[in-house]
Parts: sequence; structure tokens; C-alpha cells
Amino acid sequence: MSLTLYSRISEELARRIASGVYPPGSVLPSETALAQEFEASRHTLRAAMRQLQDLGLIARKRGSGTVVTGARPSAGFTQSLRSLEDLVQLAERTPRTIRHIQEVVVDIEQAGALGVGPGTRWLRFSSTRGLAGQPPMVWTELYVDAHYKGVRALARRHPERLVSELIEAHYGRRITTVEQTISACAMPAAIAAELAVEPRSPGLHILRQYKDSAGQIVEVSRSYHPADRYAFSTTLIRAQ
Repeated sequence: MSLTLYSRISEELARRIASGVYPPGSVLPSETALAQEFEASRHTLRAAMRQLQDLGLIARKRGSGTVVTGARPSAGFTQSLRSLEDLVQLAERTPRTIRHIQEVVVDIEQAGALGVGPGTRWLRFSSTRGLAGQPPMVWTELYVDAHYKGVRALARRHPERLVSELIEAHYGRRITTVEQTISACAMPAAIAAELAVEPRSPGLHILRQYKDSAGQIVEVSRSYHPADRYAFSTTLIRAQ
């Protein structure tokens, strides 16, 4: 899956920041120097810098240039069902256990279910989450843009962090929106066995599409929750 030039630039600069080439407190090369290095226009370079700034990795300081403010993004997911913090908190409380990772090319049926193009290539992570000593609360199949092959090892090293967070931290590709669709389902037999419930028993299916600022899908997840292990709540407020 192709990346825009500004995403490639922000990815490379984020990698340099994470590896210590540009440590916190240091000043990035000038806009002119970076534009020449990456053979990019000022407009493209500024879009890349805006992504890094949104991630909390850099700050523009008048008279000082662009200063590196951190080696990893500030907590960028905040959901209380109005934002994304609930996803982060769930990840921290219930680290994932990865069962399988494989590279796949999605067929027409899979592409339709995920909302991506048929024939596109993805890394598929199959995992569970749950509390120690209890049956898993969820089975998740996460499809990640195959461009991010290095996230395989990162996901194993950091089970308490969302994969989207790891992509932001190590590649500089900022996730700006997550579109979520929730529906009732009957548990597929193979997944029911992993979650220790009866096949075709009631469950909840959640599809999430993680998108960058250009609206491109970076990852998609399909999660299956047994009906008695997950509750979804929100508050509706009357408009004035």
C-alpha cells in the first residue's frame, strides 16, 4: 500500500528521533535542508512536520527552530466513547496474547468485510485479551498495512500497547480517526473454541478502521466478545 511523500518523510524523521539520531532537546535540520534531502516541496515538508507535531515529537519555537520534545508520542488515543482513551486503558489493563501473525492478501469477501481494496496485502495478528486466571474476554483479528513489517516484533515486546500506538511511535504515521461499527453476532465455531464458549452463542462483533489524516486506512480490527464478558455503554445528551 503506497504512502504519501509527507507520510514517508514523517516516518523517517520519527525513526531518527526514536533511535536517538535526533534526541529530545535537539534541533532538527532547517526546513530548507530537509526539503533538499527529501526532494520535497515546502508544503509537503510542512505536512510531515505537522504530523510529528501532532504526535508530540516536535515543537516549533520562534527563534530556536524545530525542537525535538520526546522520543515517543504523547498519549494520542483518548476515547471515552467520545475519544479513544478507553481503548488505551483496555490495552493497559488486559495485555494481548498473540496467537498467530501472518501476511495475507485479502480476497473479495474479506475486503468487503474490512472495507479495504481486494488483493491488498496486510499483516494479520490474531490475539486474545483477558485477565489472568480468567477466560479471554475477546478474540481480535487485526489487519495492519503490510508496509509496517517491523511492528511484528514491536507488538510481541509491548503487549500492553495498541499496535496503532506502536506505528505512531516508530513510523510517525498519525492515526486521526477510528471508525467503529458494533453489531450482534453468533460466535464462529473456531473463535468460540478459543474463548471457551459454545459455537453460535450470542456475541458482540466490533469492526474498527484506523485512518490517518488523509483518510487512508492504516489498520482494521475485527473483535469478537462473548455476550456476558463485555458491555458497551454511552451517554446521549439532548441538543439545546
